[in-house]
Amino acid sequence: MNTIVNQLTGWIDYLKNIKAEQHEEFFKTIAEGKWSKAAIIAHIFYWDRFFYEKRLPAMLEGGTLPSIDASYVEEMNNKADKYAHSGIQLSDLINKAIKQREILVDSLKDQDLSQTFIINDNKYTLESYVKGEVEHDQHHLKQLKG
Repeated sequence: MNTIVNQLTGWIDYLKNIKAEQHEEFFKTIAEGKWSKAAIIAHIFYWDRFFYEKRLPAMLEGGTLPSIDASYVEEMNNKADKYAHSGIQLSDLINKAIKQREILVDSLKDQDLSQTFIINDNKYTLESYVKGEVEHDQHHLKQLKG
């Protein structure tokens, strides 16, 4: 498996180490005006699903993808936050997030990461996009572990 794709599994490793007794802690905000840990997990889960379902097929075909505006991002993030606080059990949220990330990793591991595609008239490779996802993971892992 490509090294950069393998780095996506760090998220899975983190999720597998969360203990059930931490349930209450995960549903409290991490700081004033910030998300809860559960909402951060849901956020990654929602964006993994978006990448896999809405972006990856066109990327693999070298297509031109629509841009995402700020209102769409805000809407997606709000849905993730609401989902995290819908009464879902932490274990169920974790299991769904792990499963979605495993699907994404499996779909990427044998791909040609030099495949190019276009977003906003800019050319990207699948590798550069995945690197951005890894950086996104690192940002949120730092918050979760902080």
